[in-house]
Amino acid sequence: MTALPADIAAGTREARVESWQDAAIKARYPGARDAVSPPTEGFFDSAADARTVAAVRAALLGVERRRFSVPIGDLLWPDPTMGVPTYRLVDAEQAVDLPCIAARIEIDLETDTTTLELFG
Repeated sequence: MTALPADIAAGTREARVESWQDAAIKARYPGARDAVSPPTEGFFDSAADARTVAAVRAALLGVERRRFSVPIGDLLWPDPTMGVPTYRLVDAEQAVDLPCIAARIEIDLETDTTTLELFG
């Protein structure tokens, strides 16, 4: 099957790379990356669309988040039909009082304990 002119034009048009960075995060974690990460691939009809998607991605990834391992001395059986379990973590020693989602739930039936990996 031969390519249509519209397909050829879309496949041969000039590429454009849009980028986003946060100076505050780079200053706080200067050694976190090698200063160059591979671009996230995306295909957009306009640079404005690419910038919009980059801004949305930055809103998700550009916020500082912390991860905690929380041991529980009992079995905890979350109901997956209720959606992603969310918890409020309060720990004065870690200076934490924030809502978190469960990134991992480990249930140990031999010791009757549960370990939550919370992200928030």
